[in-house]
Amino acid sequence: MSVVIFWDRGLAMENTFIYQENQKGIYVAVDIGTTSIGVSCFDVETKSQLASFSFSNPQKIYGADVITRIKNCLDTPSAEKNMSDMILIKLNESLKCYLGNNYNRISCLCYSGNTTMQHILRCLSVEGLSKAPFTPVSLDYFECEVSHEDNKAVINEAGNVRELFLPGFSAFVGADILAGVEYLGMGKSNRYDLLIDLGTNGELVLLNNQKGYATSTACGPVFDYGISGAVYGSECIKAIAMCIKRGLIDETGLIKEPFFEKGIDISDDITISQVQLRRFQMAKAAIYAGVISLIKKADIDYDDIENVYISGGLGFYLNIRDAFTVKMLPEQLKDKITVSGNTSLSGAERFLLSDDKDTILANYESIRSRTESFELADYERFEGIYIDSMNF
Repeated sequence: MSVVIFWDRGLAMENTFIYQENQKGIYVAVDIGTTSIGVSCFDVETKSQLASFSFSNPQKIYGADVITRIKNCLDTPSAEKNMSDMILIKLNESLKCYLGNNYNRISCLCYSGNTTMQHILRCLSVEGLSKAPFTPVSLDYFECEVSHEDNKAVINEAGNVRELFLPGFSAFVGADILAGVEYLGMGKSNRYDLLIDLGTNGELVLLNNQKGYATSTACGPVFDYGISGAVYGSECIKAIAMCIKRGLIDETGLIKEPFFEKGIDISDDITISQVQLRRFQMAKAAIYAGVISLIKKADIDYDDIENVYISGGLGFYLNIRDAFTVKMLPEQLKDKITVSGNTSLSGAERFLLSDDKDTILANYESIRSRTESFELADYERFEGIYIDSMNF
């Protein structure tokens, strides 16, 4: 396998890959999420979209969250390679299905995703992600060329494929978030922009043109699977919001009689139990407290925030009114919110199709260099804020 490093902490390297604008083929953008994977395909010449689809991350048999998958990688030497191949094989199958005879025209793929997913896909050691100080092997932009002979799981059986991996912030705030921040054009004025990515992890970035703060909190598995019968996290939130409005749940999260023991049947398929509700409270409180902690860390007021962007798998389907009903977000942000969809995939598409990738890479580095990543567990005020955020 031949490897070319294109960008390292803002320094263009000697063997820069120059895109041939007359190169024919298909470009593919991929967002590797912990729970699901989003894909979009484009014709190189016309830049028109040929296909867009998503599928469940097959790695879930190794665990629903990144912590469990990291543990599996460390416990079983073959696990990481197996997980990497799982994604590539499933991606191969899906692209063949959606592109048909055009499949072998694929010439370039651009991967966005959280830091753990990118490490696993590239078969980089995840040991540094398993313990403090949580040091990734790399957070920098990386590209390589892979042939089918190198790896039978690789895309495009007909020839070589260029693979691009976008840079990230930290072990817990990855390329998916940095790509989204750049795509949205955040941090270009003195006022702050806030990105809240509600996927399997809640990742948060608060940024202006001088300074930024980034952090994350585990919450998604509870939203995705926390209520019996709920298919999507948004269904879970909607069901609880409805119960609060009808007075079936008090502000402390206690289910009222006569539903306390058996739970609340929302429909034939969806039931809310007291145990499930408590888990949900912890998850939504983590998001609420994460936002408050960012604001306090930056030493600003709500009025200093101009835009709030909600992104990610859960964010795409989230009813904002329900989010405020369950107290997932501070009321002061209500009039500033835009639901932005999958900004990780949109960011990968932007980079993939750009005629000026150097400028986007410079934007990434500018954003990273002025953004402080921190762990909420290390923030001395977080615990108190978290407890105060538990009620509805």
